[in-house]
Amino acid sequence: MLLAITVLACCLFGWHASSQSATPEALGKAASVEGRAVWVSARQFSPDKDEAVAEMEATFDEWAGLGINNLFVFSSTYSDEWDVLGTILELAHARGMKVHPCYCPGGHVQLEGEIAKHPEWLIQGFEGHQNLNPSNPGAREYMLREIEELLKYDIDGLHFDYIRFPVRQGFSYDSASRAAFEREFGRDPLSLRHHNSGSAMWVEWIRWNANNVTNLLRETRDLLKREGKEDVLISAAVFPDPDSAAYMIGQEWEVWAQEGLVDILCPMLYTNNLDVFRKYTRKAVNVAKGRCLFYAGIACRSSHNINTPEGVAREVEIAREEGADGVVFFSGSSLVDDFIAQLKSTVFAE
Repeated sequence: MLLAITVLACCLFGWHASSQSATPEALGKAASVEGRAVWVSARQFSPDKDEAVAEMEATFDEWAGLGINNLFVFSSTYSDEWDVLGTILELAHARGMKVHPCYCPGGHVQLEGEIAKHPEWLIQGFEGHQNLNPSNPGAREYMLREIEELLKYDIDGLHFDYIRFPVRQGFSYDSASRAAFEREFGRDPLSLRHHNSGSAMWVEWIRWNANNVTNLLRETRDLLKREGKEDVLISAAVFPDPDSAAYMIGQEWEVWAQEGLVDILCPMLYTNNLDVFRKYTRKAVNVAKGRCLFYAGIACRSSHNINTPEGVAREVEIAREEGADGVVFFSGSSLVDDFIAQLKSTVFAE
């Protein structure tokens, strides 16, 4: 009976579960309510466990009053003294909130531990970067081992951030990537280093690297199946425009939706310009429709914009008008006081 109800919910909401997606039960539950999510870093709380627990309880209680039902949590490498993620899971679940720990495959890494033993895993480009290269199979295997550690927890989802190449360089000139591309296409990509975007071979090089980012999601889906964790939802924070994201940073999130590799897309629509916000919201709805859920990323305050409580509430309205499945706020440290009061008295009053 549960499966029948869940499948009916999927049909009512106008989309269907791909063979690659999470289970129909998990997707149906996520689709049955408006998503109200927050990107939250454990670093906004005290490093002391007792103080942090008190702060988390107060914050989560306040967010529960807004109907917040999903937390995308950055918690890794925060404290070796106590289990931060386990504590957040316990406190959030007690308040009916789903928890999706964040994994950042394309973030900056420290040259220590296993990474220090494998310099070939790192991106090599025009500038000195210390990022893992998603085009390197060994690097992706390392990423999957880290993801496997997260699956030991009772998590509701897995959220990817920085699942891309660095900005201004959607590729790596390391020897392994160059050799692999040359075997397939007969051309050393280093010979294309002048960014000859008019060249068909340059486009193949960009696509080849983007496909390797996508391979990480394919391999993550396979991992979830092997571990019996198919009810874990995969979500991703992505750049606003799917076309430029695919070409510039290897983030082909329209393909991810088409293949059912993500269950929730979260484009970061950080702008105070309501026309721009509506434009990219509409584009994301068209990409996600019938394939996955779409939560519009709204910034209270970010490195890209400083919004107002009234502006944030209006963006929630626009997201609803355009057919988004929910919203996700950046960030937990900004979703306070005046923003909470405005949302609670207007768009989240019910």
